[in-house]
Amino acid sequence: MSKTTKVKKNVAIDFSIYYNEETGESLASELIESESKTMVSVKEDTELVIMDRPKNFAFIDTDTLLKVIKILNNADLANLVKMIPLTKTEMNMIYNHSVPHTNATLQKYLEIGSRAKFTELMKRLIKAGVLYQVKGSINGAVRVVYIMNPHLSNRRKTFHNSLFKLFKDFN
Repeated sequence: MSKTTKVKKNVAIDFSIYYNEETGESLASELIESESKTMVSVKEDTELVIMDRPKNFAFIDTDTLLKVIKILNNADLANLVKMIPLTKTEMNMIYNHSVPHTNATLQKYLEIGSRAKFTELMKRLIKAGVLYQVKGSINGAVRVVYIMNPHLSNRRKTFHNSLFKLFKDFN
């Protein structure tokens, strides 16, 4: 559960506008010289709160997401959103705990029963520039892994430079 912290704002109080009714002197003139200021800033409560971000977060660029919404259908968009929390490493790979997802494990995770429907989904996401597919010998077997476009979503600040050669921004 997220922790919230109240937001306070600085409010300036001008002592020169307050007067002592008995002497007619301004409040600023009656202050001890070492504290003499005509304006003081105090903190006042607001109706705002800051929600502490958990360490496990994903950043989704809103402008890019709005562009992707125009490209993808609702089902494809839902599957994309399900994959966002799975990205890891400086290559923004879609992971299954400690290893990259394979076609079989990602299909199961996305709850897509038909292999043909899964393959078509991946083709649409690749064509849209959301995913990139890498096929090769990984851990001693020929495997396919997927990389997500970091311009759309990421869970880190640092990426391998080659990743930006694979993906274009959605501008």
